[in-house]
Amino acid sequence: MDTEYYEYIVARSKSLRNKGFIPDADIVYEEGNPSCGDLLKIYIKLSPDKSKIDDIKFEGKGCTISMVSADILADMVKGKKLNEAIKLEKKDLVDELGIDLSPIRIKCALLSYKIFKMGVYGIKINDESIHD
Repeated sequence: MDTEYYEYIVARSKSLRNKGFIPDADIVYEEGNPSCGDLLKIYIKLSPDKSKIDDIKFEGKGCTISMVSADILADMVKGKKLNEAIKLEKKDLVDELGIDLSPIRIKCALLSYKIFKMGVYGIKINDESIHD
């Protein structure tokens, strides 16, 4: 791992901007990675018409990669239209993270992505108004 990126990841892990709780979240989803013990819960607050992500926060415990990745994912989707945010691909998040990842670490990096997709698709299935 490049020293510059390592330093960035460590520094970011000490000041996670999106770590927290949203009491009136529209979407709440939690999952863990049994292979390493990471556990994340994501909170998403949608706009009144449910078309935009007004806020996104996460809570959890895990390795530095999973925490920083969750923080970056939140930055990437916050303020976006929901139908645009769901187009986020794994590669987008990994590229934004900016480090080479081993097969084991990729699961850590993509845990927040998996939880985000599961949470959003869960509400999309239950609320037809979001399909617009």
